[in-house]
Amino acid sequence: MVGKRVLFILQFVSLVFLLKAQSSFDIQAYISKYKEIALKHEKKHGIPASITLAQGILESGAGKSLLSINANNHFGIKAGNSWTGGIYYAWDDEVVKSRFRKYSTAEESFDDHASVLKGNRYRTLFSKSVYDYRAWAFGLQKAGYATAPNYAKALIGYIDAYKLYSINGGVKLKPGKTITITKYITKEQPVFDADCQVADDVQTEEENTIKRSIKRYVVEINDIRCSVLKPGESISSISMKYDISKEKILEYNEIDSEKNIKEGDIVFLEKKKKKYYGPRDYYSVKEDDTLYGISQQFGIKMANLAKMNNIDLFTKLKAGRRLKLK
Repeated sequence: MVGKRVLFILQFVSLVFLLKAQSSFDIQAYISKYKEIALKHEKKHGIPASITLAQGILESGAGKSLLSINANNHFGIKAGNSWTGGIYYAWDDEVVKSRFRKYSTAEESFDDHASVLKGNRYRTLFSKSVYDYRAWAFGLQKAGYATAPNYAKALIGYIDAYKLYSINGGVKLKPGKTITITKYITKEQPVFDADCQVADDVQTEEENTIKRSIKRYVVEINDIRCSVLKPGESISSISMKYDISKEKILEYNEIDSEKNIKEGDIVFLEKKKKKYYGPRDYYSVKEDDTLYGISQQFGIKMANLAKMNNIDLFTKLKAGRRLKLK
């Protein structure tokens, strides 16, 4: 019994720690740790180092997801029928736990990622320059690597925000421009057409989105574990990252479909409570506030919030009204 209790405590502490994943510090540490592997794969396989690192950051929560910690799987690669290696079971977008590939080391995961990208599904990507990270990002999304509709923009945002384009001697690219190399100073030092690049200090739309999202991660609200849906993520990827079924996440957030949660929204990883246990007793309604939005903001079940204030679930709230929180 004591052993089980200790295991539970360790698992809980681990989950709380994971909620702080993908801070700027975590991302910088991840880049430092794996950039040499990414560069090696670029030379060996022709996959941009910037893309490899951006995918690793996004798919593994900068190495802090349960899948990357427990299975060394940094890219969310599932185990199909042909896979003969280790198996790790975790929730994803299926009604039962999915089978994910388990590796002995993180480097094995990076090697397998390269093998997957070299398959027929992604073969057209290799006609693109290793410096054209924008084309690679949109190519991966088009080929169906991930289901999040903004997956490509998220990859580009990480590359721009953390200057991953410079790792292989590349430059920051303008949106919508085809990369052009005018000449090579050396075999590994190209000169780029000025029309396709922007200065490092010019912030792109994708970069700004990522920087805002990194500042907005949430540890807990009302003593309930939660996170924020970041660019390139979906409920399915949150489910995989924290090993909680998608159905449970939808239940905890009182919604029927993952389409009802968008980038930047709070995602609860446990049930909301019947009242607010924080220092505030009341909330003053703002313009365009909804009962659901307030229930998410304070971690209160919507039905309980409505009952406390003698209103129904579909009441349109007026600005200035004071709502009881406890």
